[in-house]
Amino acid sequence: MQPGCMHRPWRSNIIKIMVLLHSADGMAWQSPPKGTSLKTLSEAEEQGFILIREEFQKRQFRLTELGSDYVERDKRRLEARRL
Repeated sequence: MQPGCMHRPWRSNIIKIMVLLHSADGMAWQSPPKGTSLKTLSEAEEQGFILIREEFQKRQFRLTELGSDYVERDKRRLEARRL
């Protein structure tokens, strides 16, 4: 097996967290995208990117300042790659 082909489950988790962060519409409370797992939400919260609240069986999240800054940096990085 080639070194670059090894299975890296942490990479999948990072991608799921990035999708969650990029789906956020500002820093207001909002519903997570359909199909977002509790594990992904918990991992993003553990890393300080989001806050989670549950009200009447409805889970919501919002970006923390760290999460917002991270998304902005990542958007700029992706834009620079396109140029």
